[in-house]
Amino acid sequence: MKTVKLYFTGFWEDFDNENNLFTRILRKRYDIVIDPVDPDFLICSPLGRPYEYMNYSCPRIMYTGEFISADFTAIDYFIGYDDIAFGDRAYRFPLFLYDVTQFTDKPLTEDEARDILKEKKYFCNYIFGHDTALGIREKILEALSSYKRVECAVRHRNNMPNNLTFNMATKLPFMRECKFTISAESVCYPGYTSEKIGHAFQTHTIPIYFGDPDIDKDFNERAFLNYSRFPNIDALVDKVIEIDQNDDLYIEMLCQHRYHIADYEEMKFIGLENFLFHIFDQDKEEAYRRPRYYRSYWHETYLKEYNHAVYTIPFRACRKLGCWESDF
Repeated sequence: MKTVKLYFTGFWEDFDNENNLFTRILRKRYDIVIDPVDPDFLICSPLGRPYEYMNYSCPRIMYTGEFISADFTAIDYFIGYDDIAFGDRAYRFPLFLYDVTQFTDKPLTEDEARDILKEKKYFCNYIFGHDTALGIREKILEALSSYKRVECAVRHRNNMPNNLTFNMATKLPFMRECKFTISAESVCYPGYTSEKIGHAFQTHTIPIYFGDPDIDKDFNERAFLNYSRFPNIDALVDKVIEIDQNDDLYIEMLCQHRYHIADYEEMKFIGLENFLFHIFDQDKEEAYRRPRYYRSYWHETYLKEYNHAVYTIPFRACRKLGCWESDF
């Protein structure tokens, strides 16, 4: 079995270098050794310190579920939401797939759906930590609230008793008690689909979705309500009311296959495995794809200096170097 030295940078606070989606896949084929000093390959994310990966000269594989696209001059491979073709350097794997631990794309039976409906306590939930520039999620909340109370269960618009808020451990059980979920992205961009609609399907609520204009390439539109398919917000609310007041319609939607094709999750995970195996089967020198000389070298040098400025130089000095306040 080939031994590969691997390291991770830029991931979320509780990210486990030893046990995560990537190590679980790679250990099927390689002896993975976590090496923060001299790795053969680096898997990086822009969630923490966004340019920390510039400290490592080995082949870089960027993963992100956030609304950040790849800089292929600085990284070699990209795994994310963008539906792009760039030789062997990119693979689309949206965030809603990241925490899938077993394939869940089998439709409910009618009896299962009716049992689930009996357990519903609330009309709809709104679980967001902040507002958005587009304001669509807030618009949906206000329109639905004119019909029935919507449970706002995190920081933004919180209306829970004693300002109760939920974390990831308590969010999903609460969502299971709701008939509908407002699953609105903060941006509208082709291919960008976060965990929001995935969590709604996972907890058997009907998503009221806004975001990716190409959402039908992933999900079956008969299984959720797509804001963009309605002529106005009143028409959307009327449809929600119709489904809310008709158990047969609600059951019919719950029983729909969530994805637009069968075995979608399995297909995407096989694709991810093949993508990673293709990278790691190569020797380190063969795996480079980013240009590393002449003007590209200047670009990389600038990013290294920027990374150093943002995280080691006091704030006032950073502003003089052209670093934006939003970076801190």
